[in-house]
Amino acid sequence: MTKHEMREAAFIILYQMELTGQTAEEIAETSNEAFELPVNKAVLRLAQSVWEKKDELDAAIGKYSPSRAVARISKVDLAILRIAAYELMFDGNNVPPKVAINEAIELSKAYAQQNDKAFINGVLNSLFKDIQTK
Repeated sequence: MTKHEMREAAFIILYQMELTGQTAEEIAETSNEAFELPVNKAVLRLAQSVWEKKDELDAAIGKYSPSRAVARISKVDLAILRIAAYELMFDGNNVPPKVAINEAIELSKAYAQQNDKAFINGVLNSLFKDIQTK
């Protein structure tokens, strides 16, 4: 499983967690049966780590979202932003910042509305610039 596939599976799990309130494990089990979603320990670890930090991630996303409050960001965009923000803020030793941002853009191309790509890119670039200056 590639890192891109891991992020995509984690994105799907996080999106479903937001909608259903189920745990990552519950979603992984049903998604694997219904959709043949490939899930391994790394995918579950990423999804769980992002979910555990979601309040902190949402605060950072909200800080750099000039046009939308976090509550008004689509669930798809929010799941994408949370994964990338997590990688920027907490996993920088393992994921280069440019990769985290690029992967978010790729997920947005596949799952988000066309005009959301620029929004996601803007939020993440602003977050990254702030992290760099600290």
